[in-house]
Amino acid sequence: MMRGRFISDTDLLTRLQDDDEQALLALMQRYDKALFRYILSKTNSLEASEEAVQDIFISLWHNRYAVAIDDTLSPYLFKAAKNKTIDFYLAGNKKLAHFETLLPDYEHMVSPSPENEVIEAELEDWLSSEVDKMPDNVRNVFKLSRVEQLPVKEIAGRLALSEQTVKNNLTIALKRLQLRLKRMESFPVFLIVVKILLHQN
Repeated sequence: MMRGRFISDTDLLTRLQDDDEQALLALMQRYDKALFRYILSKTNSLEASEEAVQDIFISLWHNRYAVAIDDTLSPYLFKAAKNKTIDFYLAGNKKLAHFETLLPDYEHMVSPSPENEVIEAELEDWLSSEVDKMPDNVRNVFKLSRVEQLPVKEIAGRLALSEQTVKNNLTIALKRLQLRLKRMESFPVFLIVVKILLHQN
């Protein structure tokens, strides 16, 4: 283990890219608690937070040759943490409204502008189109949950489905959108889509 003088993130990344596993351990010791606290504050899930932190450092190791930083790994790691939190909400049966806790971190990236207004209008059309492509039961469940904000029990009653079927259909809908959202290379565009999902009425 590296001891003694403080070693910068830049030096640790260089060692990491030289396949030094001790450099990875040093970075984990430096950042894992802060990353865990951040993800836990957004998800309220100990299990998901622990798994996400592990995944972040596994991904860092696998992608170490492609990582480039100016001074510190903190922005890279916390962006990964935000993306893990996004995955947590989009992959499961969590209410997307909880995702609003992430938006202030990036509000400046999607501030009102003529360009963003055009993008948002186009993305609203895109989202509507994606929802229309869903199977009937999946689409109906998604709209009742995300547009009318109905609980699972009430949706089940309205559609004469079991509560588990409603949950399964929500999972299918969110995973479909998740796959399409992940193809968007522009993170501000991604956030605009999420804001549209959150504020449908």
